[in-house]
Amino acid sequence: MRRILLPILALLLLTQGAFAAGTAGLWTVTTIYQFGMSKVPPSLVALARQQGLKPPVTGRPFIHHICMTEYEADGSQPLHLNSRDLDCTNRTVSQRRSQMVLETICHGPLEGVSRAQITWRGNTHFEGTSNFKGSFRGDTTSMSSSFTADWVGADCQGVRAFVPQNN
Repeated sequence: MRRILLPILALLLLTQGAFAAGTAGLWTVTTIYQFGMSKVPPSLVALARQQGLKPPVTGRPFIHHICMTEYEADGSQPLHLNSRDLDCTNRTVSQRRSQMVLETICHGPLEGVSRAQITWRGNTHFEGTSNFKGSFRGDTTSMSSSFTADWVGADCQGVRAFVPQNN
């Protein structure tokens, strides 16, 4: 009985750790966007201004911060790379070991679906890509990005965590 039970318990313990995403707290995110539209989406402009940054430009690194909650860190809630997308809903499509697929559905000036693939390197670094297809203020558009993120520390230093809207 022990021969069967011990490997099953070990597998369960390893699996739970493998599904853990990151560490709660402040993260620095570096994103390189490729915009298929004439204007940068207002949510990205607002995020940049809130953090005292210049808005992102196609092909150039855009560095901003997110405050990851305990729920995002343990995988209970989907990760919000842009905490001010009030007209977008995120969901985790799949999560296996160090791989995560997120889907974001937007309604508003930015209308469409984005799919992101994230790879975790431990619990203090992740990287990935994202692709958006839809429309911006009625004009068909697409946007892609690649990003890396590193944990800075437990103190979010004034960066607000994502708080879901109650509709």
